[in-house]
Amino acid sequence: MAYPVDSRQLRPRRVWYVVAVLIAVLFTAVGVGAFALGVVSAVKSIPDFTRTAQSGEIDLQPGVYGIFVPEGSSTSCSYGDGITATTPGGTFTFTRDGSSWTWASTITVEKAGTYSIKCDAGRYALGGKPELGMFAGSVAGGIAALAGLPCLGITIGGIIALVVGLRRSSHKKRLQAYRY
Repeated sequence: MAYPVDSRQLRPRRVWYVVAVLIAVLFTAVGVGAFALGVVSAVKSIPDFTRTAQSGEIDLQPGVYGIFVPEGSSTSCSYGDGITATTPGGTFTFTRDGSSWTWASTITVEKAGTYSIKCDAGRYALGGKPELGMFAGSVAGGIAALAGLPCLGITIGGIIALVVGLRRSSHKKRLQAYRY
């Protein structure tokens, strides 16, 4: 006959079940937080415009700029002397202040001056060069954290709970066997 055992005598203590749940909850919360951080980082990698302009002459300081045209417009632009232009390898479209813009090209200006920029779209925006690697990395990292960390936390918590349950059961059987 099995004798009842006071649960306070069993080892490991029940507090380990709480630890297992807290680990699962903590990892889930960190995963959600990391996803939010990834989204915020991705949004910050979208360039701000320094200005919008009509085709024609524009004053520029030395640097690298992204040229953006309204979405659906031709991305063809021509540049005057002193501007080195490269066409992006892919398409990057985003919304800024209620308007959708497409990355048309990246220009490099070596010295300050007035330069000619003419885009078939007529209107264009000048801003920083998009950091597509940072954008993709932030989104992918956020999604990986959202999927991976909760799974890891639940797995670790589950293993802790399983081991605690098995050891408590074994300890209970030993205590019952020693009672005559």
